[in-house]
Formats: sequence, C-alpha cells, structure tokens
Amino acid sequence: MYHVIGTTVTVTLLYLISFFFYRSGIYSQTFHRKFWNSVLAITFLFTAFAGIFMALQINFRWNVPFIKPLLTWHVESGITLGLTGMFHFLWHLSYFGNIFIKTQDDHVTPVSRQHEPFTISANLFMIGFTSTSVQILLMREMLNITGGYELISGVFLGSWLITSAAGAALANRSSLNDIRKVNLLFGISPFISLFLLLFFSRLFLSVGEVPSLLEAMSLTMIMLTPFCLISGFVFVKLINEGRATGSFSPGKSFSLETTGGIAAGILLSLLTSGFFNTYELLLVVILLFLAYALLTFLVHKEVWKVVIRVCFLLIITAVIIFEPDRFLRQLMLPAVKVSETKDTPYGNITKGEYYGEQSLYYNQRLLSYQDDVMEREEDIHYAMLQRERHNNVLLISGSPGSHVPEILKYDAAQVVYVEIDPGLAASARSGITAEGNKLVIENKDAYRYIKAAGESFDAIIMLLPPPSTLSINRFYTTEFFRNAKLKMAAGGVFMCSPGPNDNYFNQESVNLYSSIFNSLASVFTHVVPVAGNKLYLIASDVELSVSFCRLAAERGITNEYVSSAFLDDDLTQKKSAEVQALMDSKIRQNRASFPVACFHFQSYNFSKNIKEKVPVIILIVIAFVIPLLAVKRRNMMMYFSASALAGFEIIVLLVLQLTAGNMYQLTGLVIAAMMAGLAAGAGTGKIFIGNIDLRIQALALIVYYVAIALCFNLILSVRGVLAPVLIIILSVIIPSWMTGHIFRELTSGNSDPSGAGATYSADLAGSALGFILLTGVAVPAFGIRKSIILLAVLIFVGVAFGTKVKK
Repeated sequence: MYHVIGTTVTVTLLYLISFFFYRSGIYSQTFHRKFWNSVLAITFLFTAFAGIFMALQINFRWNVPFIKPLLTWHVESGITLGLTGMFHFLWHLSYFGNIFIKTQDDHVTPVSRQHEPFTISANLFMIGFTSTSVQILLMREMLNITGGYELISGVFLGSWLITSAAGAALANRSSLNDIRKVNLLFGISPFISLFLLLFFSRLFLSVGEVPSLLEAMSLTMIMLTPFCLISGFVFVKLINEGRATGSFSPGKSFSLETTGGIAAGILLSLLTSGFFNTYELLLVVILLFLAYALLTFLVHKEVWKVVIRVCFLLIITAVIIFEPDRFLRQLMLPAVKVSETKDTPYGNITKGEYYGEQSLYYNQRLLSYQDDVMEREEDIHYAMLQRERHNNVLLISGSPGSHVPEILKYDAAQVVYVEIDPGLAASARSGITAEGNKLVIENKDAYRYIKAAGESFDAIIMLLPPPSTLSINRFYTTEFFRNAKLKMAAGGVFMCSPGPNDNYFNQESVNLYSSIFNSLASVFTHVVPVAGNKLYLIASDVELSVSFCRLAAERGITNEYVSSAFLDDDLTQKKSAEVQALMDSKIRQNRASFPVACFHFQSYNFSKNIKEKVPVIILIVIAFVIPLLAVKRRNMMMYFSASALAGFEIIVLLVLQLTAGNMYQLTGLVIAAMMAGLAAGAGTGKIFIGNIDLRIQALALIVYYVAIALCFNLILSVRGVLAPVLIIILSVIIPSWMTGHIFRELTSGNSDPSGAGATYSADLAGSALGFILLTGVAVPAFGIRKSIILLAVLIFVGVAFGTKVKK
C-alpha cells in the first residue's frame, strides 16, 4: 500500500510551514531554498539508487529479502521527489522570465526596539510558562495516542528539545529582531502544532491501535516542529534583548524562563488532577499568552486594551463552558458517538456508542464493551477454576463491570479492586449491577498496595497491559511476584497476561515471555502458560491444571466460552505444553533494578514492523546523534552535562515509582525540583562556587553520579513514602543546580552575542540525546545502576573533549 495522498499532503504542509517561517522572517529565503534543495537532492539520490537496485534485481534475478520494503520506500521517495521538484521549479520560474535581469535576494530588514527590563523579565517568565504548559499537555495527548511507553516519551522530549535547539541556532543567524512579531508568532505556533496533531492522527493512524514506532516518531516530529522551532528562537532573541538592556546575563534569562516552567509544572499538576481536560487547558493557555502578547507589545490605546480583555475573557469562558475536548475526541474516534470524555492524571476516559452498543475507551483504546464474553471469561476463570472456593479475591485493574460478575460466580465473600486511575475507580461501582456490596474499591497504586501488610487473598488476578513501559514493567518483576505471594493464602493462585498469544512465537516474543516466566518460576513452585486470546501465566505453590472444561463442570460454574461448548481440554493442554517448551531458562529474570522485559517488549514491537527498523534507526541517528557534530568544543561540557541530567531525570522518576508509587503529583514535584535547581544554578550559582575551575565542577558531578549508583540499592530499601520522596528530591536538586551553573559559566564570560544561543542549543540537543539514550536503550538493556554510571561517563566525555573556559 502506498500513501500517495498522505505523503502528498505531508510534504505540502511541511513546505507551507517552511514558507510561513521564511515569510515571517525566522530565516531568509536563501535558507528556505537551501533546505528544500537538500530535500530534493536526498530524495533524488535515494530514488535513483533504489531504481537501479531493483532493475539489477529484476534483470539478474537476485533474491534480496529487503527488495519489497525498498520498493515501498522507492515509491514514497518518488512522490516526495516529484512534489519537491515542483516546488523547485516554481521557485525558479522568475529566473527563466528574468534570465538577463540582475536580481538580489530578499532580506528581512532588522527591527530593534529596546524594551524595559521588567517587560523582558515578564516576557521570559511567560515564554517559560507557556512553553512548559504546551509541552506537558501535548505530551499527555501524544502518550494517549501512541500507547505511552517510555521510548515514545523519550522521542517526544528529544524531538521537543532538538527542534528547540534548531530554533535557537536559527536565531543566531536571523535578522528578525522585532520582539513584538516574535511573540505573536510564538502565540500562533501552538495552533499550528495542534492542527497537525489532529490532522495527521486521522490521516495516518488507525483508531484504537497502537501505532508503530516509525509512525509515532514521524507524527511527533512533524507536530512539534512549528511550536518548538519558534520556542527556541524567541528565547534566544529575548536573551539578546535582555543583554542589550544591560540588565540581564544569559544565566539570569535562563533562570527567569525556567521559573516560568516551574510555575507551569506545579499549576498543571493541580489542574490536570481531574479539574480540567487536556485540550480545554491547552486552548486556555494559548489564548492567555496571545492576550498577553497583544496587550504588552501590539495594542497601546487603553480603549482597545479593554476591548481585547473583554473579547479574550468571553472566548476563554466559552472554551471552558462548551467542552472542546468532546468535539475533538469525536474527531479522533470518528466511528463512535462520543457522549462523555474526562481526562484524569493517568489518561483519558471516553464513553461512547458504537452501532448502538455502549463502550468505554481508555486512551482511545477499547477497554470494555457489552458483548465481551470471550475476554472477560478467560481473564477470570483460568485462575479461579484452580480452587474450589475463594473467600477473598484481589483484582488489579481491568473492568469491574465485566469481571466482577464472573468472580461472583464462585460466591466470593469479598472482591478487592485496585485501580490507580481515580476516573476508572469512580466508575467501577456504577458498572456493578448485582451484589455490589461485596466489592471493595481501592484507588491506590497496586505496587504499593501489594507491599503493604494486610489481609491475604485466595486469588490475585492482574489485568494490567503488557510491560510496554518502565512503569508497568515493575508489576512483572521478581520483586512484585514475591510481594504478591506474601499476600496470598496457602494454595493461592496468581495470574497475569504479559502479552498477546501469537500463532507463531518469534525469538523476541520468546525472550519477553521467558523473562517473566523465569521471574514467576523463581517465586512459585508451579507456573503454567495458557494460550488463549492472550497469553496467560498462572502461578501457585500447588499443582495447577489446564483442563478448564472439566474443572468448570466439577465446580458447577456455567460459562458461555470457557466451557466444553468452545474449548477442548486436550487441545488446551497441548498448546500449553508447546508454549512451556519454548520458555528459555537462560533468559535473565525481569527485576525492578534491571527491567529487561521492557527492553524485550520494545524488540518484540520492532519485530512486528521489521521493514521500519532501519528507517527508525536512521531517523533517530539523524535527529538526535548527528546534531552533536554541530556543537562547538567550548559547549561540549554543556551538551554532555545536560544529557546526563536528562537521563538522571528518567531514572529518578522510575525510582520514584518503585519506592513511593506512581503518584502524578509527586512526579510533578520532582520535575519542579529539577527545574528549580536549574534556575538557581543559572541565576545564583557563582555566589556559592566562586572561581572553581569548570572542569573541577564537572568532575564533582561525575563523583556524584557514581556515588548515587553505589547507593542505589540502599535508596530502594527505604520504607514509607515521605523518606524516599525527600531523598529523591534532594538527589535531583544537586545535579540540576550544578548543570545550571555550568550554563551560567559558559555564557557569562562570552561577549559574542551568538554565544548564549549556541550554548542553549547545545543544552537542548544534549538533553534530547539523554532522554532517547536512557529510555530506549540504557535502562532496559543495562539496568538502573549501570545506567547511572553511564551518566558519569557522558560527563567525562564532555570534560575530555571540551576546552577550558577562561573566567
């Protein structure tokens, strides 16, 4: 299948955005032409290479396995080549008409208007506040759309930072110095990004399915480009404006912008806890900045200022009253008649009607529906049939409306339902139509709940998704299984589902399931896989059986699907034995400090789209590794220090989940603490460090990261909530403060106006690499402790290849 319309629309929109930036003065017409001429050259070379290669294959009958995907990319690049060639021809149309007339390239006339220091300070704060707000809200939505695994988080944050770095680099070469115009462009750009998100989600992504990594990366990068490019651009222009007033150093400007980000992080942590929906907040934030830009820079008459205030007040009020999220969710789920939508700190819950059937969607994926007999019976009865009686049953996640009635067939005295999402927990009881008094709802993090002392359970059924993220991975670790066993009564049964049941298990899926199987086998005496619509793993210290039809008849349980009407015990037993024979005992167990199952899950996802593997790697290298070549030696220390801090942020958030639980407010607090450390280091670092050589400061950071790695197991062993949270916050403040001070030192002693922009660009590009490196490779492949040591290695590289900075 060739995406003729999709590719055509994508290239055309990207060109129009580039043209808009050129016409706005972000860069010159020369740069605009050079960029698209480069695209023309690259697509021509690839199309020519692919065409020649396929001609040789046809003529000489070469049996090349990758020829089919090469044909697909040959056609896609051909479409891009044709469109780019058309743009190229239109650019030079005037050349053919005026071939003998000497022309000059258009240049933007620089406009410089000096503003008061307070105006610049407020502007920096508002830029930081708006930029961080848009980042948080767009990231929440992208994680909902793409499945929410950490590699996507890393791609999002990396794309955000690398595109902002490109904007900062453009600012040093652009002659656009009109702060009024720059702020107006900044206020308009989020609308462009929001449009691209909605448009390309409908164009390329299948509703209700997790997109491939290549699709998710492409959507993320395209969507973020307009806003992030302007964001990096405007910050550097404000740095230069502040320096021109004589009142601001680049470090102070960075501190003010970061302070705005801190305020946004804290405020959004509160507002996104169930008070407001994502798109509603996003539109309000954008409108508030537009109102600020107009009132501060463009409108000066008091009468018109009153009109602007009234108009924006009415528009914002309308946004809050008329719920734009419901309309936009309807666009994202075109086949569903959306009746209600609600964003919680953990995802989006949407209720709707699909061909007359009421359905519940969580993060745009079907969670429960009325006729879910096959899934709900497998989820419950494979485990429950192992015992004759069940007094207490623990259900972790899932859909209570579907699953609890199946559990109550066993006359259970109590069913405890644990769900961290308050929206799902609140709607749980409304889904129970009978014997709801037996249901106990715990709105808690299941990882912490299972560690707490309390009553024991005869069965623990975990219906969480596969270990696609570091957050979910912790529920499939040896440590969690050991804690679950401590909560079980003698002869109790535990069941989970680590992934789909494929007809053919490739090596990647075998590695994934083996890591979790081995973790279970190290805790329980008996572990049995069941190949249903999903792959289930049942574990207990007593013997288990997969003769579900016989067991259902003996227990007197009446089912529609898990019964002799649909299943055959001999066939089920044969499939179970085949899967168990595939389990490799040599695969490393999945542990909290070494989340290898998450790495295997990412490899398994790659294996399902094998033709996209090479393009994904190429795209990651081009976007996040090659920018290192543009970093000057003077800024190498900034690049690698920022990379290490970004990676440390990922590790700290994972440790927070392992110790205190997945608490959204605490996550926001940790991020706020990191940004506060950056702001303090950039704004006041010289007071405390004085004239210590910059390389010595970097070496102190190396020692710090190594010390954290050595103390890692000690941090994990700390009990309670308050103590580990305080330790984590303190551990974040120190390296972020030192990294902020490195930025201050590298920019304060540089008289070159473009120096601050180059250092800021290196900071952003380094952070982008850190997010990708840690989330996608280091933590899943090497474990947390070795990943922290890797951070020290990164800083050492910065010290080795950076130059000494003169004070």
